[in-house]
Amino acid sequence: MQHITDYLWQAAADQPDKPALITDDRTLTFAQLKAEVEAFAPHISAALGTDEQKVMALLLPNSWQFMVAYLAALHVGHIVLPLDPSYKRLEIEGITAQLVPDYIITNETYFAEFDPAHKPVLFADLYGRDLPAVDTLIRQPATEQPATLLFTSGTTGKPKITAYSHSNHVWNVQAVRDLWHWTVDDTLLISLPLSHWHGLVMGIAAFLYMQNTLYLHERFDPEKTLKELESGRISMFQHVPIAYWKLLYHNPEGTYDLSKVRLFVSGSSFLPPAIWQGFHDRFGVEILERYGSSETGLIASNRFDERVKGSVGYPLDGVTIRSEEDGQLAMKSGGLFLGYYQNPEATAKNVAGDGLWLTGDIGDVADNGRIILKGRIQEKMKKLGLTIFPRDLEWAMLHDEAIEDIFVIGLQNQEQDGLSDTIVYFVQPFKFGELDEAAVFDFAHKNLPAAWRPDKVVLLEEIPKTRSGKPRRADLLASLES
Repeated sequence: MQHITDYLWQAAADQPDKPALITDDRTLTFAQLKAEVEAFAPHISAALGTDEQKVMALLLPNSWQFMVAYLAALHVGHIVLPLDPSYKRLEIEGITAQLVPDYIITNETYFAEFDPAHKPVLFADLYGRDLPAVDTLIRQPATEQPATLLFTSGTTGKPKITAYSHSNHVWNVQAVRDLWHWTVDDTLLISLPLSHWHGLVMGIAAFLYMQNTLYLHERFDPEKTLKELESGRISMFQHVPIAYWKLLYHNPEGTYDLSKVRLFVSGSSFLPPAIWQGFHDRFGVEILERYGSSETGLIASNRFDERVKGSVGYPLDGVTIRSEEDGQLAMKSGGLFLGYYQNPEATAKNVAGDGLWLTGDIGDVADNGRIILKGRIQEKMKKLGLTIFPRDLEWAMLHDEAIEDIFVIGLQNQEQDGLSDTIVYFVQPFKFGELDEAAVFDFAHKNLPAAWRPDKVVLLEEIPKTRSGKPRRADLLASLES
């Protein structure tokens, strides 16, 4: 296994004139991208040295500038902490207070979001200034050397910093390459934030390793995405469920031909069967769902020729997986991260006795190996003395054709002696105002076991979600209180 930028060097040698990166304002071949990285790397080296690994924070939108700065830091051998461009000063201060970066690169748009004491540097002030080439690189084995740091979403606890090695990134691409029929001839469209696992790994590491052409959009826009997808230039598209939802309901009177795209992939959070079916009905496309996390990398995927809605597929080759006594999935693979950065105590809490990582996900592994996820371990609920899982309830309720999306939360109820939680259904109807709480209660009463029925129903125009498509639990609880 090599370092991430080694694959850029290889692509520049194999296919120097092939377009590597295409953005709205610039196209770079593999040879040109390599030259840009080589020219920018001395600025990183001058700031951070080459004696030991240090942390460089990077706050730039999806752009060729992000790509050059990111790869230059990895080439020298330092660690990159990408920051989401949607963050505001308060969020950035919370992150930089937990982990103070040694160096920060940003642009004029985001410069004011940093405390001046951190002394952020503008990409434009560095770019184009000639410095002597870097002749010393920090190199450890690719399986051991951290490449990126990412903050977990924090949906079930305080965010932690995941450390991902060079080989962790590339392992994920290798694990699904044959399964997805992925070849050097594929072209990728990425509008996922490059500051997130999905964009870094399945975008950057993937196009370099596979020597694909990457079409990079600064942000996700439904109309622009649909036009690009029907252009014939794109063969693979990857995004999160909320993006597929927006594509599905964008311009409902419009006609879009997506038949030239051979593969649509969804990940990062649960893909509701209604979205899967709706996408199929409108565009004639079956989305391939896969499963993983920032800590584990990819764990499972549907197969290219076998895509089942509501299931994340089968464990990937190289993945060891089992279900613990509490129903939690435990795993190990080459994609498993190095651990929480500078936090061995938090890492140890999630490791089973034999070294498998406790994912926090509740799931069933069928006799044929197919995995059905039920929810998070922290989301387990009790009702009438029984243990139940939100995903079972959500799947059952999605059979109601009036419900577009649903998220279930169990609240502890001390008056029930700990035997029953208060079960709350947050329901997003297809047409807000045409479904009332009574209808939801009635469907649940007729179709669900007594322990699965709601105690309270909250109707929402849209379930609030993170950029990766995960429900914002805190916002939902706030709406319940109001």
